[in-house]
Amino acid sequence: MSELSEAVVVRLLSKDHTRTEADVQSDIKELLLQPRFGLEDQHSPKLEVHTEDGRRIDILAGATVIEVKKDLTPVVRRAAEPQLSGYIENRITLTGGRYNGILTDGRIWALYELDPATGELAVRSELIVSTIDDTERLVAWLGSVLATDHGLTPTPSTIEDRLGVDSPAYAQDHAYLASLYDSLAGDGTVSLKRALWARLLRSALGTGFDNTQGRLFIDHTMLVIEATVIAHAIMGFTEQDMMADPAAMLAGDKFTEHDIHNAVEPGFFDWLLQHADGRKFIRQLIRRVAVFDWDKAEHDVLKHLYESVVNAATRKTLGEYYTPDWLAEAVIERTMGDDVLDKRVLDAACGSGTFLFHAVRRYLAAADAAGHSPIQAINGVQSHVFGLDIHPVSVALARTTYLMALGPRLAGPRDPITVPIYLGDAVQWASDASAAADTIKIPVDAQDLANTATAAEPTLIDIEQTLIFPLSSIDDPGTFDRLTTALTDLAQTVTDKKMKRPSAVSVLNQFSISPTSEDGKILTETFKLLCDLNAEGRNHIWSFFIRNQVRPLWFSLPGRKVDVLIGNPPWVSYRHMTGPMQAQFQSFCTRRNLWHGKSLSTQQDLVALFIVRACELYLKDGSKFGFVTPLAVLDRKPYQGFRAGNWGMYERGQITEWWDLENVRPQPFPVPAGSLFGVHRNYDAVPFGGKEPPHGSPDTKHVVSGRTASTWEDTAPALTRAIAPYSARTTTEKAASPYDALARNGATIFPRYMFFVTRTGGSGRLGHAAGKQPVVSRRSALENPPWKNRPDLHGSVEKQFLHPTLLGESIGPFRVLEVLETVLPVAGGKLLDQSEIDKSPGLAQWWKAANSDWDAHKTGQTRTSGMTLTERLDMMNGLTRQLGGAKHRILYSKSGNTLAAVRTDDPDHIVENALYFVPAKNESEAVYLTAVLNAPAVTVAVAQYQSRGLFGARHFDKYVWLLPIPRYDATNPDHEHIVKLGRRAEAVSAEVDIPENTGFQRARKLIRNALCDDGVSAELDAAVTAWLSGPSNA
Repeated sequence: MSELSEAVVVRLLSKDHTRTEADVQSDIKELLLQPRFGLEDQHSPKLEVHTEDGRRIDILAGATVIEVKKDLTPVVRRAAEPQLSGYIENRITLTGGRYNGILTDGRIWALYELDPATGELAVRSELIVSTIDDTERLVAWLGSVLATDHGLTPTPSTIEDRLGVDSPAYAQDHAYLASLYDSLAGDGTVSLKRALWARLLRSALGTGFDNTQGRLFIDHTMLVIEATVIAHAIMGFTEQDMMADPAAMLAGDKFTEHDIHNAVEPGFFDWLLQHADGRKFIRQLIRRVAVFDWDKAEHDVLKHLYESVVNAATRKTLGEYYTPDWLAEAVIERTMGDDVLDKRVLDAACGSGTFLFHAVRRYLAAADAAGHSPIQAINGVQSHVFGLDIHPVSVALARTTYLMALGPRLAGPRDPITVPIYLGDAVQWASDASAAADTIKIPVDAQDLANTATAAEPTLIDIEQTLIFPLSSIDDPGTFDRLTTALTDLAQTVTDKKMKRPSAVSVLNQFSISPTSEDGKILTETFKLLCDLNAEGRNHIWSFFIRNQVRPLWFSLPGRKVDVLIGNPPWVSYRHMTGPMQAQFQSFCTRRNLWHGKSLSTQQDLVALFIVRACELYLKDGSKFGFVTPLAVLDRKPYQGFRAGNWGMYERGQITEWWDLENVRPQPFPVPAGSLFGVHRNYDAVPFGGKEPPHGSPDTKHVVSGRTASTWEDTAPALTRAIAPYSARTTTEKAASPYDALARNGATIFPRYMFFVTRTGGSGRLGHAAGKQPVVSRRSALENPPWKNRPDLHGSVEKQFLHPTLLGESIGPFRVLEVLETVLPVAGGKLLDQSEIDKSPGLAQWWKAANSDWDAHKTGQTRTSGMTLTERLDMMNGLTRQLGGAKHRILYSKSGNTLAAVRTDDPDHIVENALYFVPAKNESEAVYLTAVLNAPAVTVAVAQYQSRGLFGARHFDKYVWLLPIPRYDATNPDHEHIVKLGRRAEAVSAEVDIPENTGFQRARKLIRNALCDDGVSAELDAAVTAWLSGPSNA
């Protein structure tokens, strides 16, 4: 930060009353003339710019109108807003461009824009400068708004500052684009593009994707346009070139003219061109992206662009985890080795292109070392490094990343280029599609797995015909892609069934295919079907469908498989898949020995199946693979079949090396991760004489530790590797403790604000009826949308329906910390039906309001399945099985870093899902088991079975019963000793002073410290350690 900028900010913050508005204007102009804003030349900020109606704009900088006030009080601000609105409207009318405006007094900076749909002035962003330390924030904010500088190096931080979700540019552009979309809500073309985008994402991401998320469609549109601008900038097109015809830029016309194919295509995201202001928006986005010098990008920066726009919570829901560059480089080095020129490499879930970027760079370096000419190197990499992804935004980003990897070589002599990255379903869920050595056949009536089980939408295709593409004349996917695109484009000229079909002869001749040959005849019939489909209004559907079926099938044809598979497969959870996708997932997994029953289905995800299916379809026999995966793949039960390597009929996988990355800092993903490397074998039983090739997994792993840098070159020396044994969980494990059969999870009382309440005193002097209690929803900071945005429920409920309830946060070691209250339709030891609820007016009113909220706002499978609030409350009998139960129960935490347990002798306590409960025969047994579970040694021993999060082992569930904890025996002196220790621990816990408003984690720590100081913790450990000497094999 320059000293001059700081000096200006000091003056702007000055409270000197002698300073005038003109002084503030002058200081702001001086600030804007700093070199980093790029306003020294033709964009120079102008003061007192006259308008046609005789008014004067204080400062005009680029496409930004700045209105300066001495002191921007609320009154002054309200008066100035109409003035600013007029100035912005004047500039738009005069230039036809898009302008924004800033109101400021040097301390408050408010960004405005006219809404394109309503014409109303709207605030888009605001920054308050309080001290000189805010100078850098102000300069970054202004840089994002003005977008007038050039030559900025694209790094994660600069991209975040200029284009990220917290930047003023993002706030302004997202709101503008959302307004354009809202005004086009009735446009059939726009609606179709959004529907197809939504359906494609459901195929990729399951029910984790919610089509009601309009924000995500806007974000994806912005990202694809930005990626398109970057692609043009990489190719040397100037800002003016792109602005001349934004529609042509978005369609990639310049690339086609320059013989660069499959780099840019409009896809779903050119919908904004249907609006008169769509081109204005694109031009402004061109300005924002053009401030960077994209030739300076040294790695895949587009993943940072994506991560800076789509927030972390959304990415987690969608299972999107982008790989850091150092790890992608490491995996590529391990799988490709040094002899790369003869290896064809595929990333079948390429995301933004991180692995492809480094694979391309590695290939080009090897080509240079081998003395290949620039033309040979570029031609070679196109036929050796490929990508697939089903996510349309990922494909757009990855294609641009591929061009970035080619870099300055694109400017030299070259042949036509086809960027070999394709929108495609790598798993090939539509299993009826088939590939032979010389043809690809696609049945037109394929099921749409993207739909949920009860969705009213039709399948993508519903006529019984077949598209056939012969391949005997085609040797590379680029040619194949251009052929299918040319046929589809020509078919799109047929818009009515009565129109005469054009001839496909010109297209066939272009690809040296004789119309009278067998291939020519087949393609002619396929072209006729494409024309008929287009005449029915299915042109967009078929562009989408062909991409998703043909391109992946091409790679799976005999003779076209690859030598190396790399990447980071999608981490889509089974529970987030649509119903049809779950059924297909189970079917695919069962045939490949990857399915381990419904009991483990909620712990499964797409990772293992994706790797197996990719090897099966795309990888040659005896070739290598290397993938980044969740650490759970290494040793969790749901991956047992994957680790065994028997992947179905004549398909085998031999994992040769595991990397455990849990000790790497910073951790590369929100959950612990690892990498695996291996060899795929597709064998014929006859030559092997019935003997299977090697398969399975090693019994050791590489534990990688240390701090990472951005590149592998800098990271590798800083990491240490230790060879360690590991024991994987299996589906044949059995509980070693008899308490396993008794432990039950609590009720899923959700959404919490509908049930958890706080007592109130009623309204004014009205009081309340006898037997009733006024209550209001008890809210929590942990609530998620849409429920966190719903208003409180209020009511006066009959007291017998207020039930004492315990959450996970309600308990500490040996002590109940807090008992909460819930409104539940429970009485007489049973869950009431609606007719019984109606007999109690207070409960009935509350229950009606809760049900109304539930039905209106439930999402995902709860909506598609029609699940009622009662069904949600008693899911898996979690509530009803507690009613009328044992007096003595042991409660323990479902998750956390350290196990906490307490006993209760109140049978009316309702136990929530964050706790497990175990009934006891008597008080002594309850004390015994509570003491055992609170012993620190038990937490240590159970860790080997737990799934792991960023902060270590996290879920206890019923894993504790894999430990050989014996049933209480009153005649056993060791057990009686534990009971005495337990009673002593209860007394110690009860005496701990826990200040009011202390969080439960802090309260638990205070109790554990007291137990340690007393010595009872150590004595408990000594009492139970004999049982925990090793994992049970029972």
